[in-house]
Formats: sequence, C-alpha cells, structure tokens
Amino acid sequence: MTQDVNINNLTLEESKILLNEVKLYRNLKKQLGSRWVALYNKMKTWKKNLVVEYFPVISEDLAWEEANKVFKKIFSLDVKKEDVIFTPKESILGWIRVYVDDSVIDLSYLKIERIVKK
Repeated sequence: MTQDVNINNLTLEESKILLNEVKLYRNLKKQLGSRWVALYNKMKTWKKNLVVEYFPVISEDLAWEEANKVFKKIFSLDVKKEDVIFTPKESILGWIRVYVDDSVIDLSYLKIERIVKK
C-alpha cells in the first residue's frame, strides 16, 4: 500500500529511514529484476515461505501431518496448516518435500532413486 509523504514535513530521522528504503528499493530492483517485489515484501513482514509438495495419491491431511513433524523437528517452527501452501506433484514419485524459504527437506522416493543410481 502506498502512502503520500510530504518530504518537507519529515524529521531528520524520518528522512534517513525514507532514504534507506529508497536505496533498498533501487538495489533490489537493479539486482533481482522482477523477483525484487517478493523479496522486499518478505523483508518487511519476515514471514517465511512454507511449501509442501506431495504425491497426489496421499491425502493433503497426511502430507500435513508429516510436514508438521519436519517443521517442528528440523526447522524448529510451530506452523499452522493455513500458513502452508500445499502442491500436489506427481514428479516426486511418492511422499513429500518440505520447503522453508530456500531450504528443502526431500522425503520423496525420487531422492532414494537418485542415491541408488549413484
């Protein structure tokens, strides 16, 4: 949400904060292109991106039960189901993958298949 700001009425401290925001905006847009908006919003809210990919044969509820264990034990997060994005994906060949931002825990059979092929 944008806000109209009258620069003439800002204090020195408010001006510094505004300057830092403008610099951050410029740098993110320059370095990340179209991805900057998502990153900027994430930096403002500090909300984690939680995604669970699951094999469509298992139910979303079962995927949630297993993913919740991973969130608690591996990432030390207490997560609500409504905060997680569930995505059915046949390409993972069974079970689930749990993503927290850029980290992933792969519990799919595809991972086992790759290890066996080596």
